[in-house]
Amino acid sequence: MINNNIIFIDFDSTFISLESLDEFILNNISNSANNSELRAKIERITNQGMEGIIDFNFSVNERLKYLSANRDSIKLFSKILKKNITNSFLSNKQFIIENSHKILIISGGFTELIAPVVRDFNIKKDQIYANEFMFNKNGMIKTISKKTLSYKHSTKAHLVKSLNLKGLTHIIGDGMTDCEVWRKGYADEFYAFTENIMREVVVRCSRQAIGCLDDYIKIIS
Repeated sequence: MINNNIIFIDFDSTFISLESLDEFILNNISNSANNSELRAKIERITNQGMEGIIDFNFSVNERLKYLSANRDSIKLFSKILKKNITNSFLSNKQFIIENSHKILIISGGFTELIAPVVRDFNIKKDQIYANEFMFNKNGMIKTISKKTLSYKHSTKAHLVKSLNLKGLTHIIGDGMTDCEVWRKGYADEFYAFTENIMREVVVRCSRQAIGCLDDYIKIIS
């Protein structure tokens, strides 16, 4: 029972077990000869952004430089993401569906990648706060839409503040951008999610770490 709680849930490495943008980039590279080297480079940029070492939005834009994909690529890749939903989210799918009206997805990722996955959990597109791709006339991904999170709100904290929500607000995620929402007073609780990856700096930032979604359900029950 969530009661009057509003739950913000991060997507990458929380709702799913991987980083969707990173995997999307690598999935669309035709020449795999340098794949391992590029993966290491992209993961380094991602981790630096997630741990607050570099600006998160900067890390998103740096990774986008390596992306070559179109609308059809997104449709194909969504099938891969659906196979990588975090185990405890899958096992608690009914809980999420029953409480989906209280759940908001907040992510530095992209709505086009997120929506097909969370739709199966009764989470609608207007419950997703994330970036969106801009496409050129040929349907190729060009850049980030200036109407979305990275441009309209420089951080997740600014976004949550702008929503002016009523009731208790919880946030579940694996990154410093998630913790920042709570530290700045825009969420009542932050739970560092460690099922897929444990970032020590994020765990230290939180009041409580949870190893899976079951832990959170026990806390609020």
